[in-house]
Amino acid sequence: MPFVTFTVRRGLDRADKLQLSAAMIEAQVAAGFQREDLFHRFIDVDPDDLLADPRYPNYTADRTDRFLVVEVVISKGRPKATADLIADEAIRQFGERLQLAPRDVLFVFHEVDPELPRFPAETLIPKATADA
Repeated sequence: MPFVTFTVRRGLDRADKLQLSAAMIEAQVAAGFQREDLFHRFIDVDPDDLLADPRYPNYTADRTDRFLVVEVVISKGRPKATADLIADEAIRQFGERLQLAPRDVLFVFHEVDPELPRFPAETLIPKATADA
């Protein structure tokens, strides 16, 4: 179950966020995850709160004001190719859907222990009563 956080500069509209999310789902599916694994969060920041070197690492053109960071949390133990597949397919999808240049996207992958609980067991959720 990937958990994805998009950090974007304030002003990105809902339609573009939905396109980013849809593109990311396609990338996740290409890497072997289920289409229903939709856990995406958007953090909007002021332009002065998302700084990046305009050309690192050796880009020939500057990043634009559309620069964003995509953080992906996945379970430890997956093949390295999983992250590569997600990033490559997401870049392709972002380009097709939003005309976003690869230099305007930074991917950060985090691995977590797959044995850690993610959701409370359904048996721990109190059942609604007639009095509630």
